[in-house]
Amino acid sequence: MAQYSMTPINNGTRLRTDHNVFATVIRSYNRGQLIVGDEVWEAVADGPEVKRGDKWLRVTSVDGINLTDRGWMAIIHKGVAVCNNFQEIPEPPPPAPMFPESFILTDPSGARAEYVFVRVIEN
Repeated sequence: MAQYSMTPINNGTRLRTDHNVFATVIRSYNRGQLIVGDEVWEAVADGPEVKRGDKWLRVTSVDGINLTDRGWMAIIHKGVAVCNNFQEIPEPPPPAPMFPESFILTDPSGARAEYVFVRVIEN
């Protein structure tokens, strides 16, 4: 799942229960705090207190601490940036495969054999 990060531009940037300014405020955060979320919502049309193209992030953690009460924070509200440094967090590469020291095979008769690696042969 994609992850995104951003930082509020001003102190008192609100986290809300939904992606609109009529939703209940959960908490406020300050300039420069690291906000991380997992879903971006974008307004497709103008409306009351919303402009087409406004964006909100569903927040999952702040400054590395997971939130118990997740909510939404505006990235852009009424065409004005509320947060900056918005970016998708790159997925870490998968760990390199590692050979086991040994493995055991069992044949149909129930006999078992342990195979131990002596060395890895490079290409």
